[in-house]
Amino acid sequence: MKTILSLFLLVLSTSISFSTSWTINNSGNTFSPSTITIVVGDDVTFNLESVHNAVEVSQTTWNANGTAALAGGFQVALGGGPVQAALLGVGTHYYVCTPHASLGMKGTIIVQNATGIEENKLPAGFSIYPNPSLISLTLNANDDEIGSGFYIADLAGRRVATGKIEKNITTIDISYLARGTYLIGTVDRRKRPVKLVKL
Repeated sequence: MKTILSLFLLVLSTSISFSTSWTINNSGNTFSPSTITIVVGDDVTFNLESVHNAVEVSQTTWNANGTAALAGGFQVALGGGPVQAALLGVGTHYYVCTPHASLGMKGTIIVQNATGIEENKLPAGFSIYPNPSLISLTLNANDDEIGSGFYIADLAGRRVATGKIEKNITTIDISYLARGTYLIGTVDRRKRPVKLVKL
């Protein structure tokens, strides 16, 4: 009985809001886009050529086209990769490509607090309920979403579950998740991230 009660309280704290995946590319020796505005929990991935990286720096270093990495900031290797959401707190994050900072290859990520659920960020005919969730989530997808994948990740970007949307109504068991905030994302049939939903 104690285990069931603990599990109920653990999952009861789960709530839902919406989030987005962002990709930053390079175009020659510039980042594209060079500035994005996101909300806490949004997913950011750098898709770069093998000669470019992205390293967070202070505003002073950024203004001087310098390359000194910011202590505790994000660092994306040559060729790109994801930035952990935990490293993108509220505020402006300044970053440069260290081999090309002197040429002005730099950008900013502006992170704002989430303002709550925004229904218009979901694809038409797509919903996730109940809110809050106790034991499971129901994914209600339109015909275009069938065949897409989904995943659940923690805020550090570690995937804790994956699955496939096989029909219009899919049930996802979340009873095993520890207390905290998770993201559920969908990936279309071409393996591109589509939407993230914060649990």
